[in-house]
Amino acid sequence: MKIAKRFRWEAAHRLPWHEGLCRNLHGHSYRMIVELEGEPDARGMVLDFQHLKRALAPLVEAWDHAILVAETDAELLAVAKQTGWKHAVLPFDTTAENLSDYVAGYLCEHAAEMLRTHRVRRVRVRLEETETCYAEAERAVAPETHANGAAQAATKQHAR
Repeated sequence: MKIAKRFRWEAAHRLPWHEGLCRNLHGHSYRMIVELEGEPDARGMVLDFQHLKRALAPLVEAWDHAILVAETDAELLAVAKQTGWKHAVLPFDTTAENLSDYVAGYLCEHAAEMLRTHRVRRVRVRLEETETCYAEAERAVAPETHANGAAQAATKQHAR
């Protein structure tokens, strides 16, 4: 069974190495569809859509009406800091491909327990920059291993 939820935000970015217009600061009305594949529970639900919304809220809120800046773009980063403009620094160039892959990885990492609990096996993220252009990334949800579970328990205990 597959379920999907749509997300939207407005953001600016640039690709300083690009040979065309994308080297300039410009904005997009980003649209994203996050699709989860898994087994429905006894009541017929894979995952409550609100759980998915909450899991991705930190990213969407950080990126909405912000400048998405690659950590290597020193010039744009300096301008954003100097002006006080809302910005999010990312460890990669802000292409649709990289953003979709980042969201898929973020969800599999930060919501792994929730996804496994609800028997979600795969995550697919389609990130649309424009009405005609999108990138899509797909990740398998890693099964919990005993070593991984023990490491997480040790980390939780150490953090207290």
